[in-house]
This record gives sequence, structure tokens and C-alpha cells, in this order.
Amino acid sequence: MSGDTIGRAIILSVDGTAVAAGRTKSITINNSVINVTADNDAGVQALLATPGEKAVEISMDGMMDAADETLLDLSLSGTDISKPLEWNLGSGKYKIAGTFMMTSYSQGAPYNDATTFSAAFSSSGAVVKTAVV
Repeated sequence: MSGDTIGRAIILSVDGTAVAAGRTKSITINNSVINVTADNDAGVQALLATPGEKAVEISMDGMMDAADETLLDLSLSGTDISKPLEWNLGSGKYKIAGTFMMTSYSQGAPYNDATTFSAAFSSSGAVVKTAVV
């Protein structure tokens, strides 16, 4: 059925740990094209059937959980910020998993409101989609 997945049911896990305080999650899959247009194409663009590069971007915004510093610690680590990441839609649906590098992290602390965070990740290597049972 179309529209049968509620956003809060999507679980984002970093290195096997669910990031539970998320509120908004986004995934973008990019396939960069290879333009092979030549003079004999009469000015009509021709593209190679295989993408030159595939990249998956995942971002998340949410409320800070003072007890869970997973994303903050990852952003501050000086060396290995590539981690297994999983985007899971739950039982009967699918998950997308691969190795991702954290590309940005920010925290917001409004004067009279909850502390928030934003994090973004870029794929490094193959990303696979599998069924969740």
C-alpha cells in the first residue's frame, strides 16, 4: 500500500547502535551520468547506460539525548569516522546498509527550547538493499 511507512518507524543505526532521538531522516541516492554525446548525435544528449559514480547520502535531525553521545563522539574522533550505517524500514519492508563517513554534525541550543542536532553521512563503497523479515 502506498504511504504505509510512518517516518518514526524508520530506524537509523550507526555501528549497530540505533540513533533513537531522531525526528527527521532523509536518504538521497545519486547516480552521476557519463555524457558520451558526439557530433553525429545531432545535438541530442547521449548518456552511457552505467553511472560513473553512485553515492548515497543520509541525513538526520533530532533532539539531543544527553545520555547518548554516539554521534557527537563520532564527529569528534580524530581518525576513523567511517562506520557501518543502516536505514531500516522494519519488518516486511527493507533496509539499506553500507559503510558511511560522517560528513557533518551540528547542535543547536535555542534559548527556550530543546537542544537539537543534525548529522549527515556519505557512502564509501557499496550500499545494498535487503528485505527485512
